[in-house]
Amino acid sequence: MIIYLIKSTLLLGLLFGVYKLLLENEKIHRFNRFFLLFALAFGLRAPLISFGIHPEQSIAGIKMQQMERVINAPAEAVRKSVGSVITVKPDASREIAPVTSSESGWPISTTDMVLGLYGLITLFFFIRFAGGLFNILGKIKSGIHEKAGPATLVLLDEPTTPQSFFWFIFLNKDQFESGEIEPEILDHEMMHVCRLHSLDVLVIEFLKVIFWFNPFMYLYKHAIQLNHEYIADESVAGKVTSASDYQKMLIRVCAGNKPMRTTSSIDYSLTKKRLRMMFRTHSPLRSWSKTVLLLPLLASLTLAFCSKKTVYTISDLVPSKTYNVPELHFDGKRSEELGKPLATYYTSSGESFTGTQNVYYTQNDSLYMKLYFKDGINTGSLMHRDGNVIRQKHGRYLNGPYTKEIYVNGVLVYQNIPPTESEDGIGHLRGWYKNGQLSVKVSYTGNQMYQGIMTSYDKDGNIIKQERYKDGKLVKRIK
Repeated sequence: MIIYLIKSTLLLGLLFGVYKLLLENEKIHRFNRFFLLFALAFGLRAPLISFGIHPEQSIAGIKMQQMERVINAPAEAVRKSVGSVITVKPDASREIAPVTSSESGWPISTTDMVLGLYGLITLFFFIRFAGGLFNILGKIKSGIHEKAGPATLVLLDEPTTPQSFFWFIFLNKDQFESGEIEPEILDHEMMHVCRLHSLDVLVIEFLKVIFWFNPFMYLYKHAIQLNHEYIADESVAGKVTSASDYQKMLIRVCAGNKPMRTTSSIDYSLTKKRLRMMFRTHSPLRSWSKTVLLLPLLASLTLAFCSKKTVYTISDLVPSKTYNVPELHFDGKRSEELGKPLATYYTSSGESFTGTQNVYYTQNDSLYMKLYFKDGINTGSLMHRDGNVIRQKHGRYLNGPYTKEIYVNGVLVYQNIPPTESEDGIGHLRGWYKNGQLSVKVSYTGNQMYQGIMTSYDKDGNIIKQERYKDGKLVKRIK
């Protein structure tokens, strides 16, 4: 979670910097609106996206822990601690009894306190957000309504700066009836209505409730609302005879009154920057070149901030220059017809294979691996690598293959006892260090979710990490 927050904050900041540097001063306001909304969505979503990268080397360069991650999903916790080679047989008597929650000291962890504080502050901002919406609804109910094209004018007795919320435009009743509100002002607010600018504001206000601690959320809100004003100003300024007269009218109208929260108000950020934007010339070539420059920038940020996960395939696990005797193949249709598991191997004659398949190096015809099959199902393997003899026993659980045990030079280094073979009905995973000390143990339920306490040890048998799981979810970090 912390890593996600750091990544998303950095990415939002970089994208905002790109906007300020390349786009803000260009008169491509509609594109800028899209970019700001895209930057928000991409900045919050990208750190959660993962894409697979394949290893550069074959099995000869892959550690046993990486092989186990491919073969058996529940072994992920064990994989991080199991050594590739050990010389002493594990001693069950050296296992350390798990620490119970009553021995963990202070019942409320720092994480719980931080989450509680975050929840309280978030609740405060949500109440304020909801209060702002109720305030707008109250204004809508209390005002006099008049239809004006796609919008509804809400005439209020109180002093009001012209502003809009979705299809409602709020105006002062006396000014409207006396004709003091110029048509250009109504056109300005009508543009907000037609472009659904209130939807953008509502989204960023809601994101501020959740990510109130992120300073870039406030910068994005300012940029989005200022961009809305650029769009509305550009539309109206193109219709009037004198842009300077329109500027003077804005200054006169925008004096004194405070807009409501979550609305689009004509007086939002009426600065020299906004006034000068009306006279800024548009250079299509310059704007086009800047937008094209965004493509490699976004591609680089995607590679930098998306999660990268190594994906191993069967071709990664078997050296590319090998051949098999005999040649076997899958046949899903035949397996379905015969009622056999999908992972059944067949010979060229279509019979499920029972026996040993040898894998040889093409270069020198030396034996690389032996695979053992019974009725088409792989029951284990034997491999010589780096002077070690590595043997695996395979089984089936939940109608799928899994690795039961891994031996190196005849010594057990990894064990998986599934719920169907366990006396207590819970699956158990264990791994050991080179010195025979238990390195990690964890239990899982019948649907392959962690259950109970997962404990990790150092090479001296001391507990270095302990967590309690329930139905696959971490409920307490004991140590």
